Amino acid sequence: MQMSGMLGSVHRSASWITKGASLNFLWFLCNAPLFFILADYWANNGELALGLGVPIALVPLLFFPSTAALFAVIRKWVLKEEEAVLSFFRYFKDNFVQSLIGGVFFTIVWTGWLAQAGSFPQVAMIIISIWLLAWMLFFFAFQVHFYVNVLHTIKNALIMTAMRPLFVVMIAAMAGTLFYISSIYTFLLPFCSAVVLAYIAFSFFNTFYQMRLTQKREFIKVENTEGARHIQSLLRLDTAVSKAGK
Repeated sequence: MQMSGMLGSVHRSASWITKGASLNFLWFLCNAPLFFILADYWANNGELALGLGVPIALVPLLFFPSTAALFAVIRKWVLKEEEAVLSFFRYFKDNFVQSLIGGVFFTIVWTGWLAQAGSFPQVAMIIISIWLLAWMLFFFAFQVHFYVNVLHTIKNALIMTAMRPLFVVMIAAMAGTLFYISSIYTFLLPFCSAVVLAYIAFSFFNTFYQMRLTQKREFIKVENTEGARHIQSLLRLDTAVSKAGK
């Protein structure tokens, strides 16, 4: 009986590893042109043969739709729902327009920041970059979980980033660890890095969202005021726009 349970655990773990690696590989393939450009950048001592225009254009066209699709599949797994790895392509298509718009916004933000980052102290540069990374990751989490427009998604992700600095620190620590491991064992990059970071980011987001729902429910139970009724209406709105049933 014990041996059977151990074999079952090993089988489930192997299945999850296989699914995660397959999903990460699909994401990596979609972003292969960007990785080739990055490799060319390092090989040419910080110079781009194609110029900056090509990678700047490819980021909203490839990176953002593929990462949104990655988060959409990860969302189902975090919520303990079955989802095939190949549904990645359906989510890529369904979220393309919203991802493209969000990608243009964040590409402008990151380009502007990186152009000015050299004039900041190194510590400030690292902190602001981490904060922008967390904002972008929470943008993907909000995008795949709610039926709202891009501006609301960007705003809500910004609010969450400001409200949960501990989440930002934890995501930064994990991102730094993954980057360090991937820089040493580069063969891992196509198979685990993006999936692990997306899983952690969406798990933090889902924890935050569930905490908010619990707080609202508790407030509604205790208070019977206009404020409580207002919060109750917000709770109904949250439930209405959530993609929990999708």
